[in-house]
Amino acid sequence: MADAKKTLVRFNVQNIKYAVLSNGEYGVPVPYGTAIKMALEANSAVKAIYGDGRRICSIVNDKGKTGTMTTNNVSDDYEIAMARRIKTTSGIAEIKQQKNIVHAIYFETCGLDSEGGMPIAKTWLYGVTSSRPSESFDQNTDDVNESSFETPLEISGTDMLASDGKVYKDPVTGCDVVVWQMTVTPDDPEYATFGDSVVLPQMPA
Repeated sequence: MADAKKTLVRFNVQNIKYAVLSNGEYGVPVPYGTAIKMALEANSAVKAIYGDGRRICSIVNDKGKTGTMTTNNVSDDYEIAMARRIKTTSGIAEIKQQKNIVHAIYFETCGLDSEGGMPIAKTWLYGVTSSRPSESFDQNTDDVNESSFETPLEISGTDMLASDGKVYKDPVTGCDVVVWQMTVTPDDPEYATFGDSVVLPQMPA
């Protein structure tokens, strides 16, 4: 990735896509619609362990990320793919959600670097599940009151792959390495095609 110190600010969010996980593989990315906000929060905590009246160690409990995807409208195709809506002979029906559909979400953010350029960063979120978006409609001023829609996200991640395609193990701990998200900038080798398919994280040879 390009030197993060050169990017002074990050702003905007655009070009949201999603790809459903089926039989262990992500499908072709599908455009969602226009974006307003992508808010991501770490779901982690540190547990302090005490002995002899002092802290002897700390254990990190990192459970991934949560988030909220805010859009200008709700995508019927996305809601159907998430098993929350279904096409009927008369229209689109909202149905009781009975399962979580694992998928990946792609989005882009703009930046301003120290040389006056505006590079776009591309990001994939892995192991995503979502719940039904909130909807509200109102008209309480003389102006147009546009609506926005918030979809809660849970990001559980995916395993880091080794250079041979197998699951990568940390050489020190022997544990799997779980990746919540991956971001590339124009200096990275797969930047041009990063959003065309779900690029899984893989260690170099």
